[in-house]
Amino acid sequence: MTIGAVFLLISGNISPTEALNAIDWNVIAYLFGVFAISHALFASGISEKVGNWICAESRSIPQILLFFILFVTVVSAVLTNDAAAAIGTPIAIAIAASLRIAAALPLIALCVSVTVGSMFSPVGNPQNLLIVADGHFKNPVGVFLEWLAVPGLISLAFTLVWFWYCFARTPKGDAPEHVVPDSQTTRRWPALLASGLLCVLVVADSLAHETGWIPDLPLGALSLIAAAPLFAFSSHRLQLVKEVDWHTLIFFVSMFIVTGAVLKSGALQEWLSPWHDQLGEPLFVTSIAFFGSQVFSNVPLVEIYLNLLEDHNTATLMLLSGISTLAGNLFILSAASNVIIVQQSEKHGVTPFQFWQFTRYVLPVTIVSIAACVLWVGFLRTISG
Repeated sequence: MTIGAVFLLISGNISPTEALNAIDWNVIAYLFGVFAISHALFASGISEKVGNWICAESRSIPQILLFFILFVTVVSAVLTNDAAAAIGTPIAIAIAASLRIAAALPLIALCVSVTVGSMFSPVGNPQNLLIVADGHFKNPVGVFLEWLAVPGLISLAFTLVWFWYCFARTPKGDAPEHVVPDSQTTRRWPALLASGLLCVLVVADSLAHETGWIPDLPLGALSLIAAAPLFAFSSHRLQLVKEVDWHTLIFFVSMFIVTGAVLKSGALQEWLSPWHDQLGEPLFVTSIAFFGSQVFSNVPLVEIYLNLLEDHNTATLMLLSGISTLAGNLFILSAASNVIIVQQSEKHGVTPFQFWQFTRYVLPVTIVSIAACVLWVGFLRTISG
């Protein structure tokens, strides 16, 4: 993505000023704060502590899966899917060790839970952040819960049942050792304070904006405010900055430049001109969001689609959000969180899943979750007129 952005700048397809204006710095600021919080949680041993609690000897497979899926869902909804992927990987490895099975299946369950869990919240994933930044919701938290909580819960319920079945059929044998995080000396309370503060600020800002109590604050500002205790009270500030996921931040900066150049060229608008009047149609949105996410990845797809849409009604935006998110449950490369889990697994010395192995396990969840999302959004669209 960065090579593409540099090429476009050098070739003059987009000027430096236009490139800077194309970057959504609000999204970049939000991700920076969230990545700092997620690393602080990991470094303080939160993942290890939660993993040990979930894998208590008295728990059955359904209980382990239930607590694991619920924890990952909450973290994904509050701290974005990418952060949940990093925090949840050592827990998935701990589950594999506890059940004496290969790590691949718990890691795939983590991928699915991270993706589905990010549906519930306007800050659950980067494409949701782009849709919220589009500025058409007075109460983003309420809107996402109203339109996507039901298909999200259906998807999580099916995920629980499906992976319970898969776990029960998996032969026991050699399992990975649970790798303890490198640093256990970081104080825990700043990370917990920052996480709680972020959750409170996002919800309070959404409610206050709807009632008009205070001016709306950008999500990026809320994230930086929430992360402030980490830098104020942490004894590892430089390490915290170093461990922020700079690769992902650079990807997003470059992605904004590339999509800005694409939109400036008018080529995409010309290509889609025969279907211009259908861009808001449910079937068209579903098809483009799902299949386009496999080709372009869901985040740049949503960024481009938002710029092409004329009618930004709630039903269309929620369908775009839900389908582009769930599209991540098809291939490993369909969502950045999947790749992060692969990278984190290898970092812990564990062999993750294979390409087609991943698709084979997630395909049933994908079918059920896409159907639930389309039907529920279609139902709400009908009754809302």
